[in-house]
Amino acid sequence: MVAIKFTFTANRYHATQWGRHVNEGVLEWPPSPWRMLRGIVATWRRTLPELPSERVEPILEALALEYPGFHLPPASTGHTRHYMPYNEGTRERTTLVLDPFVAIQPKKSLFAVWPNVSLDSQQQSDLERILRNMPYLGRAESWVEASIATDHPKPNSCAVESGLFPEGDWEVVRTLVPHSHIGLKELQVETSELRVEGRIDPQGAHWYPYVRRRDCFTSFQTDRPRRTARSEGATVVRFALSGKVLPMAFDTLRWGEVARKAAMSKFGRQNDGAASEALSGKDAAKNPLRGHRHAFYLPTDEDGDGRLDHLTVWAPGGLDASAIRAVFAMEELAHPKGQGDPLQLAYQAHGKADDFIGVSRLFDTSKRWRSLTPYVLTRHRKRDSDSPEEQVAREAALRWEGRRLRSVRVKHPRKHMAPMRQGRSDGFRPFDFFTYRQGGGSNAGGAFNFELKFEEEVCGPIALGFACHYGLGLFVPSCD
Repeated sequence: MVAIKFTFTANRYHATQWGRHVNEGVLEWPPSPWRMLRGIVATWRRTLPELPSERVEPILEALALEYPGFHLPPASTGHTRHYMPYNEGTRERTTLVLDPFVAIQPKKSLFAVWPNVSLDSQQQSDLERILRNMPYLGRAESWVEASIATDHPKPNSCAVESGLFPEGDWEVVRTLVPHSHIGLKELQVETSELRVEGRIDPQGAHWYPYVRRRDCFTSFQTDRPRRTARSEGATVVRFALSGKVLPMAFDTLRWGEVARKAAMSKFGRQNDGAASEALSGKDAAKNPLRGHRHAFYLPTDEDGDGRLDHLTVWAPGGLDASAIRAVFAMEELAHPKGQGDPLQLAYQAHGKADDFIGVSRLFDTSKRWRSLTPYVLTRHRKRDSDSPEEQVAREAALRWEGRRLRSVRVKHPRKHMAPMRQGRSDGFRPFDFFTYRQGGGSNAGGAFNFELKFEEEVCGPIALGFACHYGLGLFVPSCD
């Protein structure tokens, strides 16, 4: 008997069934014996070229003589979406690529078992050396630790022998297996060679029916992060944004308002229509709160591609248990215009602001800060006083006692505000952001790109000016 144990260190197996396009999302489960043999060959050639083929080929031939059985660990399914660039003539476009995967229960392993195959001591030693060097099985994201197993659980997926179908709740899947008299040349065939020959299936393999439990993808459901009322007092909750098309960074204000609505809606449903002062920014009489201690809803582009990819809910005064429950319950944001697809919210973490130093530049420490989104004036400028520089300096002094500004510099209005991190986007101009607000715009007008310099290092987040609770007037440390 030969049994191989595969432990996927990231608890994910990425592999699309042979001949299917990745965007079809057809997962290969169990892993095909053809893929496993090719993985053994690739690992041998790349990491142990000193092993002669005369010692490796008999191992491959022995494993090809029998259809292995599998013990599939408890698993679920998932996928990620990526917008990959490609050139269409002289224009660069993006195309959606899905990456489906099997999510495996942590600390559980997959076993492949050949009950009637026997290897001598030298062959077992050689196979163990190769398996120990195997970096992944499937796509490169499927990091794996492989080894020969001396013991294994009972198989729960096997080849259908002689057309006999086992009793129970099973389903049949097509699985690519090697021919019994496989050669090394056939196992090393490249996809490009098959295309030249006009073939899809390799000559050294054929399809064979396997059975697996019908509930093999529902026997394990990935747990959502545990987010309970014991988190009371947290000031920060972070989400990643996902969707068919992520919104542009200059739509920060739109999505900041949508996030506030979503949080208030969740709170109302959970609390018999009541409202939260911390989430709404208004007291019981619906008067605006003072002091800016209530929640800021800050959509941000943190990879520099010009599109919003994170949402930070930051409440300097803290969130009580009921407010925390409402924020945790947020799973999507409806499109502001009601016509597009919603954005999905993937919870990342929560805690105090200090916990996020080094995680997001919003929470970094610096003496110099620059505009990430435009500062919009809250009051009209006077002819001889109350300049934009004076307004932002006054607001900073009122907002934070002890944060003394040394200088305030206005950059040219046509100068783009750089993104948080260097990427494909060059940023946007101040007035690109200020194009919409559901409740109307600032009566004072004027959107500015500032650089602030403090006497001492200060910690973020820094958000000032009109609509600062929805993502405008946001600053990040300056690296200029």
